[in-house]
Amino acid sequence: MVSGSSPASSLFCAAVIASAHGIQGHVKVKCFLEDPAHLKTYSPYSNEEGEPVYTVKKVLSQNKDVLVVSFEGVTDRTKAESLRGSKLMLAPERLPELVDDTYYHKDLIGLSVISTEGQSAGTVHALYNFGAGELLEVKTIAGTLHMIPFTHEMVVEVDLEKGTLRLSKGAELFLEGGSDDT
Repeated sequence: MVSGSSPASSLFCAAVIASAHGIQGHVKVKCFLEDPAHLKTYSPYSNEEGEPVYTVKKVLSQNKDVLVVSFEGVTDRTKAESLRGSKLMLAPERLPELVDDTYYHKDLIGLSVISTEGQSAGTVHALYNFGAGELLEVKTIAGTLHMIPFTHEMVVEVDLEKGTLRLSKGAELFLEGGSDDT
């Protein structure tokens, strides 16, 4: 944790309330958990200040990462509409321990990206998964953004203690705009 940061700054966004749904206070929630079916498991959720204010009463339906949810204390559409855009925050220590070679996105974002020779190549800007596997978005030293598959072939080492992510030669070609097919 960054020196001088508050406990609330270590929270991460597990979901966002997208809209009201119906007239009984239900809301649509866009979930960022690996398995959205576990949304209720980690309830209650905090607001951005770290106060536990969102308790999931029931998950009414799920379509991939969008769920229709009822919260305790939200019983009408007006109250549900007032929650639009609210973030459901979660403390990292409430999540399960990870197995080897798996990482939370929040732990990878901001890591220094280094070449096979140890030279700085940029930083991890974001991670995405569009259905065909994880992609790292790297912001290079020049300020350009490039996507790299987050695989063992492209990322040869992740060192959270050092704050680095080491690329393979093939991944370095992605950053240079080339490919190893040529």
